[in-house]
Order: sequence, then structure tokens, then C-alpha cells
Amino acid sequence: MKRTIDYYLKRGSYVFACFVDFQKAFDRVNYWKLFSQMLDDGSDASLVQLLAFWHSRQTLCAYWQGFCSEKFTVANGTRQGSVLTPYLFTRFVRPLIAAITQSIGLAMPWTYV
Repeated sequence: MKRTIDYYLKRGSYVFACFVDFQKAFDRVNYWKLFSQMLDDGSDASLVQLLAFWHSRQTLCAYWQGFCSEKFTVANGTRQGSVLTPYLFTRFVRPLIAAITQSIGLAMPWTYV
């Protein structure tokens, strides 16, 4: 990182850095806000309905030292090990990344279809 910063500073450019602590962030994703954002971004409503159905009806249990707890529901978070988790998390934090890039005058680095 230091070399990258030095590279741009030596060429007269500004360097901006933003660090966000995403510790336990996957556990705090609000499903309904995520699904609302997906609909606002133009995602297929059938896909969003399917994801909402899955997430609203999931139950979990804790497995520890050979014992399994009672089942319980979860209102937030993305599923550990799911192939969709990185995609859904990225969709969830997209407004934050957009606000940061716009505040320093950059265009969004990507778009979703």
C-alpha cells in the first residue's frame, strides 16, 4: 500500500483511503433493506421474492460439543458458506461505497445489471 501511495504522490496526485471495519458485518445485513435495494436497482422481482421467502423461513440451531440446540429463527445476516453471500453482501453495502466515491468526486467503479 505504501508503494502505491508513493507512486501517486510522486506524480502529483492526491491519495484517498477509506477503511471500514466489516467485522461481523455479514451477520448484521438487514434482509428487508437488502431486498428493497435490489428491487430499487431493477432486480427481477421473482428472484427477490424467492430470496425473501428463503430468508424469512430459515431456522438455525447451534451445534457445540456434540449437542444441538433448539431451532431458532434469524432476522438478520447472510448465510455462512452460501455462494450467494458475497453477492448479497456487496449489494447491501453498495450505497455506502457509492456515497464514499461520490464524496471524493469519483464515478462508481462498477454497475450492476
